[in-house]
Amino acid sequence: MYIREWKCTCPEVSEEGFISYLQETGVKETQVIDGCVGYKILHRTMESEVELTFITYWQSLESMKKYAGQNLYSAVLYPEDKIYHIRPELEVKVYKVIDSVEDR
Repeated sequence: MYIREWKCTCPEVSEEGFISYLQETGVKETQVIDGCVGYKILHRTMESEVELTFITYWQSLESMKKYAGQNLYSAVLYPEDKIYHIRPELEVKVYKVIDSVEDR
C-alpha cells in the first residue's frame, strides 16, 4: 500500500468552502479510481489560518498514476482553488506503508 500526502494552508474564513470544494474535486476523483482504497482530510489550526492535509491510500503506484499522472510528486490543482486563497504545496509526498494498524 502507498500513501499520497498533499498539504495547503488557507485563511480560516475559507476553510469550510475549500473543504467542500476539495470533496467535489480531489476526493470525488480519487475515490472512483480502481486501486484507491480510501482517504483522510486532516486539519491543523495555525495562527490566522489552517493547514489542511489530503491523504489518499493506494494499492499500487500504478493506480496512483491514474490520478496524479506520470509525476507522482506533482500536486493536482484545480481551477477554482484560487477562490479560497489557498497556498498549496506543489510537491506531494508519497510513502510506502511498511506497517499499519487501524481502529482496534
